[in-house]
Amino acid sequence: MRHMETKWLEDFVSLAETRSFSRSAQLRHVTQPAFSRRIQALEAWAGTDLVDRSSYPTRLTPAGKTLYDQALEMLQALQNTRAMLRAHTSAGKDMIEFAVPHTLAFTFFPAWVSSLHDKFGPFKSRLIALNVHDAVMRLVEGGCDLLIAYHHPSQPFQLDADRYEMVSLGQEVLSPYSKADAEGQRIGNPTTGGRLWPRFWASQAFRLSLPERLISASSPRFFGLHIFWQ
Repeated sequence: MRHMETKWLEDFVSLAETRSFSRSAQLRHVTQPAFSRRIQALEAWAGTDLVDRSSYPTRLTPAGKTLYDQALEMLQALQNTRAMLRAHTSAGKDMIEFAVPHTLAFTFFPAWVSSLHDKFGPFKSRLIALNVHDAVMRLVEGGCDLLIAYHHPSQPFQLDADRYEMVSLGQEVLSPYSKADAEGQRIGNPTTGGRLWPRFWASQAFRLSLPERLISASSPRFFGLHIFWQ
């Protein structure tokens, strides 16, 4: 039998509180199919149905209600234990840990943290370079002190504003560029109703999905968009 994973319990608690698979998937920063599979995996581990899928909004079965109460206690106990363990190590190292997506880790973070040293004096810090999803989850699960990431109103992180305060550190401009044809004219000029052929890089997931959202919400002249991954 597959071992139960802590994140399954966290998923289940979220589902019990939101009563919505789609909403909990957003809060847990996973796709809805992946979230559903994790709930099913928890049910397979428990050996019984935990969610009544015949009702809307989603309801817990009697077994699910029992597990919900126990899950809250187990997760709280784990968090308390982790806090005690981290207190032992942090007392000796006095270090600030930053979770940062790969792009910002190499382009923004070095100069930024250096400016903090100049302003406030030397301090110990640790950079944890991750993809955006893992960086957000690192913060949510208490694995870092601060998260640095791109943010745009059209693609929020769905973090609880009561628990997490956000501060803007700067702004970047997203600029479109067009390849020129043999006569030096732009290919796919949107002002002429031409077709656009943007090229994004799949390794930069946030930068990939954000332009898609912005283009989709823009002028109808962008109809017929084709996207290539490289």
